[in-house]
Amino acid sequence: MLDQLDASPEDFVHVASHTRYDHMSMHDMGFRNLVLLDRGYDPVTHGYDYVTVKSLDDLNTMLGI
Repeated sequence: MLDQLDASPEDFVHVASHTRYDHMSMHDMGFRNLVLLDRGYDPVTHGYDYVTVKSLDDLNTMLGI
């Protein structure tokens, strides 16, 4: 898919609310711009270098939009 988009993992921000099913696999595929939307039910998982936000409003502020 990235080849079709002429893009690399650094070109994306991956936002999800599950560390195990989303961030770990994206990290393993080379994505590093990871944002955890913390809804209060996933444990903290160290070693995956994601940024945590509490709401989509917080994400918009972080991205400057």
